Amino acid sequence: MKILAIRLKNLASLAGEQVIDFTAEPLASAGLFAITGPTGAGKSTILDALCLALFGSTPRLDGASLLSKVPDGSDEIGSGDERNLLRRGCGSGYAEVDFVGVDGHRYRARWEVKRAREKIDGRLQASNQSLLDLDRDQLLASGKKREFRELLEAKLGLTLPQFTRAVLLAQSEFSAFLKADDNDRGTLLEKLTDTGLYSRLGQAAFEAAKRAREALTALQQQAGGVQPLDAEARQALEAQHQTQLAELKALQQQLETLKQQSQWLQDLSRLQGERDSARQQLTDAESEHENLADARRILGLFELLAPQRHRFIREQELAPLLAKVEENLARHGREHSAVQQRLDELEHLCETSTDALKAAEQALKSAEPRLVQARREEERLSHLSNDLGDARRQTEHAEAASKAGEQTLAQLRQQQERAATQLAALTEGLARSTELQPLCAAWNGYRPRLQQAVQIAARLQQGRLELPALETAAKTAEAAQVQARQALDELQTGIGGVTGLADQLAQLNAGLDVWRDAQREGETLLGIWSRHQQLTDQQRTLLHEQRRQQQELDALTKAGKLARTERDDAEKALTVVQALLERQRIARSANVEALRAALAPGEPCSVCGSLEHPWHNGKALLAALDQGDEREVEQAQLQLKSHDEKLQALRDQHIALTTGIKQNAQRHAEIADELAKLEPQLTALPLYAELLKEPETGRHSWLDTKLATLKTEITAANVRQRELLALQQRSETLQHAWQIARDACVQASQALTGQRDAISRDEGRLDEELAEFASLLPAALLSRWREAPAETFMHLDSQIEARRQQIDQQAEVAEEQQQRQSALEREQLQQQNRLDQQKACAARLSELEARERACRQSLRDSLGEQASAAAWQQQLENTIQIARQQQADIDRQLNEARVELTRLASEQQNCAGRRDELLAERKTLGEELAAWRAAHPDLDDATLTQLLQLDDSLLAEARERLRANTELLARSRERLDGCTQRLAAHQAGQPDAPDGETLKRQYAEQEISCNAAEQRSAETRAALLDDDRRRNQSQALLQQIADATAESQRWGRIAALIGSSDGGAFRKIAQAYNLDLLVQHANVQLRQLARRYRLKRGGSPLGLLVMDTEMGDELRSVHSLSGGETFLVSLALALGLASMASSKLKIESLFIDEGFGSLDPESLQIAMDALDSLQAQGRKVAVISHVAEMHERIPVQIQVQRQGNGQSGLRIVSGAGV
Repeated sequence: MKILAIRLKNLASLAGEQVIDFTAEPLASAGLFAITGPTGAGKSTILDALCLALFGSTPRLDGASLLSKVPDGSDEIGSGDERNLLRRGCGSGYAEVDFVGVDGHRYRARWEVKRAREKIDGRLQASNQSLLDLDRDQLLASGKKREFRELLEAKLGLTLPQFTRAVLLAQSEFSAFLKADDNDRGTLLEKLTDTGLYSRLGQAAFEAAKRAREALTALQQQAGGVQPLDAEARQALEAQHQTQLAELKALQQQLETLKQQSQWLQDLSRLQGERDSARQQLTDAESEHENLADARRILGLFELLAPQRHRFIREQELAPLLAKVEENLARHGREHSAVQQRLDELEHLCETSTDALKAAEQALKSAEPRLVQARREEERLSHLSNDLGDARRQTEHAEAASKAGEQTLAQLRQQQERAATQLAALTEGLARSTELQPLCAAWNGYRPRLQQAVQIAARLQQGRLELPALETAAKTAEAAQVQARQALDELQTGIGGVTGLADQLAQLNAGLDVWRDAQREGETLLGIWSRHQQLTDQQRTLLHEQRRQQQELDALTKAGKLARTERDDAEKALTVVQALLERQRIARSANVEALRAALAPGEPCSVCGSLEHPWHNGKALLAALDQGDEREVEQAQLQLKSHDEKLQALRDQHIALTTGIKQNAQRHAEIADELAKLEPQLTALPLYAELLKEPETGRHSWLDTKLATLKTEITAANVRQRELLALQQRSETLQHAWQIARDACVQASQALTGQRDAISRDEGRLDEELAEFASLLPAALLSRWREAPAETFMHLDSQIEARRQQIDQQAEVAEEQQQRQSALEREQLQQQNRLDQQKACAARLSELEARERACRQSLRDSLGEQASAAAWQQQLENTIQIARQQQADIDRQLNEARVELTRLASEQQNCAGRRDELLAERKTLGEELAAWRAAHPDLDDATLTQLLQLDDSLLAEARERLRANTELLARSRERLDGCTQRLAAHQAGQPDAPDGETLKRQYAEQEISCNAAEQRSAETRAALLDDDRRRNQSQALLQQIADATAESQRWGRIAALIGSSDGGAFRKIAQAYNLDLLVQHANVQLRQLARRYRLKRGGSPLGLLVMDTEMGDELRSVHSLSGGETFLVSLALALGLASMASSKLKIESLFIDEGFGSLDPESLQIAMDALDSLQAQGRKVAVISHVAEMHERIPVQIQVQRQGNGQSGLRIVSGAGV
């Protein structure tokens, strides 16, 4: 991954458009460059733009509160919103980055934000992001942020957290990380590696264990409130329930007997009511039959008139039809006259329009020569206008070129004067530094040796400063060794030596094993014995339940026999009713068939007197008469069905009881088998024999006491074991401390000896190096070298660099002066050519203007009063077109009028024919109807008129009433006979009828007794169900408590390993692995930055030590590092984390932010060497710093310069200038 360019506009203090192109000089060839500028000028804004363009967010805003708001005009936006970076008073802004992706293609990522209509007071709009493939010129993503983020991360190969750790290196954070304690180092490492998941897992494990303990406690408390009945109370309650059920069944049987008697009285009352209703229905039907006599007479006359009725109606309709035909004939005559008059007018208008068309065509033909002349003049004028415009533009261009040439000549003369002045100043400066010429000529060869001399002098000074501390450390380590040995000897004397402590622990562990085996045996015996007792209780309960179910089965068998008898009686009653009704149906059918046989067509019915016989060939009458019989049969069938259902219910109960008895027997056998299996297990336990010796009632308490005693002994032994282990651990700790103190003493002695040897070697090497440079260095610099080597070297380096820059600048200025002199001479020649061209353009412009005026005058003479030739020709053509349109409209109207005249003549002829047909039809009908009236003299005019006016719906209604009355008479007579017979049969079924009031009173009293008995039974049943619920709930709670205990133990073990309220336990474990990985990556970088040092984890779980390879791999504290060494190690850690974050991705661009301000000159020199080594690795490194010495050492810089009013701008400079 490589950054190619950064562009931004109106972000924070950087106003306007700013461009940083890393592919253009001087940044293209600079492997190391600095971003400089005063505090608050906008250096960090460049990095913000980099993150915004790629990820739409910046780390600087991550810590902002979600509730904090910032005013933006009349609105508010969150303080963490990236749109806050848009500069106030600007309508839009953007950030844009070109980069090389993981696939080698070039891409451009862009983030932009605008205000409404890009006005400075407009409402802030949502930001937008886009990704462009520069190699293919293809837009890959735009608009949707999630789609953009996924695609960008795939092309870039980094997420935002990885980018901030791999590309933006905050070296100051690693300086704090290096010197922090374990807790702070774990927190920082978690933040830097984005591995906070492990802390959250530790907290989650702690919370889960806490919830599991609370759930177990709640279940244990809940189990205390669930207590079922004992066996005796349960048995008494079940016996009471059986007694109540038997009493309830007896009362219900008595109630059913009373209910049957009450039903007989209700059926008697119903049958009497049906008989009275049938009598009344027959009386009403006979009365209606008498009232319908007039209707039957009118229908007879209507049937006589029916064949001729349509002729009389047609005769009445002919008169209005003839009148309408006459009216149509008169209207057609009037319309024919009007159309003929319109036809004559249109023929006259047609002749007039033809004359007008001929006149317009003649006018166009006459004007054609003048039109041709005018068009030629207009075309010539158009060409002249175009030429005139070109001439004017050429003239203006020549004048502008002449003025620009004069300004260019003046600028070149001024630049020549400034170059001469600058060249004189450079010559004077070079004269002042003539003594440095020998060094300057071969500076690239001398500079590394002088740098090495600076490092030797710095090490020499540092070694002399560290020597007293090493001597003190050696003495302190020796004293600590003696003290640790004394403490170890005292502890071993007190506990009888290491061997005595081990024997005590072995004896205690053996005793613990014996007690724990006894405890497990007791717990096993308790579980098996409790199960044995539970099975014995269940066996007794099953025996009692079997006896109860057998009693219910016997009672149910008796009730089934009784229900079967009642069902047979109901079936017999149904058979009797069906046979009786069948005999009635046969008798009724015979009477009806006899009456039907006597009916003859055209003769009145002997029952109703009607001439129509709708029932002559149908069976509907018999169906109507059978409806009452079917109701009787249905009632008998319903009673039989009720008995069948009751019998089926008893059968279902019998099957359920039989199944329950079988299941109880099977469960009894299973319990017996399980008891038989438990007996050998109990016998195999030695403690069981002791348990049997105890009284049966006290066995459970004896076993609990035994287990409690074992638990107490085990607890006491565990306490003693922990005490002995603590002593053993303390002994090991003191032994380890003595070993560490001894190693530290040896290391301190070796460090002191090594330091003295190193000082001696460095003094010799420094004398040799200075002796070789005695002839090249000025005396003043050589005398200051031993006192302040770094400052002396940096001062010398800056002087040499300044002289070399002055020499290069002198050559460049001289060359530029010569080039500008040549350019001045060329520009003078070009200016003379531009003046000549200006004069020629002015002459041509005057000539074209004169020709244009002459052409315009000729055109006015040809057109006269017309505006243009095209307008004149258009006017003439429009006149012809209007005349042609008028003639076409008149021709169309003339044709329409002729067609209308023909249509009216045809319709008038058709109306005359229709009138003749209607007159002939009226004459024929009059003759035929007169003959029919003569044949029927009894039908007078009034009756005929009344019959003709009768509506078909009224006639149909009269026929329907007569038919319905006939049917009603037949059904009423049949129904009355059936009701009388059923009433007699019902009364014969029970000669001694019970009294209604007495029966009602007895039924109410019996119903009250049944309800009371049912209530008592329901209450007892509810108590039994509640006891069952308590028993089931108790079993369920025990299972839940067991599950909750296992869950609590599992989470407790997990929490003991990794759980803590703040997540610190698991964080230390996880971050130890991360720290090992980080140390490996950092050591890879240290091999290139400082080969002397290596990092190693030690001293504590998250501790860091420094290994000095030049001191025999001596381990040192990170606090003993100098400022430069701390910088190197911190930089290696930062680069190591970048390697972790980037994985296999090659990072070619690095931005290192701050961390240099606290370095002394020697450390700063070491830091610069480290940065040079990074540059040598092929990376482009950007350093953000306020240190002026670094600015002088890094020639290529991106300077952020204040411009006033809160604005800043970017300026890219190199050692040779802008």
